[in-house]
Amino acid sequence: MALPTAGMTFDRPTGYVMPLIRAGMIEAERDGRPRGEAPEIAVLTDCYRQFDYEGLQRLVMDVACTAAKATTMLAEMSPLNQVEILQEFSAQHTVEMAFDKTFKSGDVVWGYIPAMLRPIFQPETRPHPAEVLFEIDEKYGFSTSMDFIIALAYYTGAIIHRMAKSTGRSAEDTALLLESRAKAAWAELDTYDKRPYMNR
Repeated sequence: MALPTAGMTFDRPTGYVMPLIRAGMIEAERDGRPRGEAPEIAVLTDCYRQFDYEGLQRLVMDVACTAAKATTMLAEMSPLNQVEILQEFSAQHTVEMAFDKTFKSGDVVWGYIPAMLRPIFQPETRPHPAEVLFEIDEKYGFSTSMDFIIALAYYTGAIIHRMAKSTGRSAEDTALLLESRAKAAWAELDTYDKRPYMNR
């Protein structure tokens, strides 16, 4: 399988957001495959090669903001608001964790998604996203922090599929609509980002 970012060049980690989400939406058997062969892992690895650890620190915030925009778009066609959608997701995850014995070590990150996104909708909420990321890194290490970025991409991809099914749009058209709405959030992150790649 060709790298999803083959032939593409990005001057900032943000460029990897939509390729990562799209890679996670590719229908392919992942269980039992060497970790590095999954398309979303290939995208993440490419970002790391280009921008190192600092790039991943920015990428996770970009993907989180995109996941939040997707949640808002879903809320616009749902009787639930964004926080209620996150609560529903959290409850479903808790049940699955309790009864599904096939969960692997990296699956623990799914439980952090509501904690990561809720402050975007309710700024007074704690923990702050930076605290969530710190806890994941401290408790589980770098590999699980990578898993969390991918989990956010999977979550976003799942919402894209749900919205596409509800509206009759294609998943790609829905992804493009999400991208257009996420750009303002990415631009806001740019204003606070003082890392060297911002000067390229």
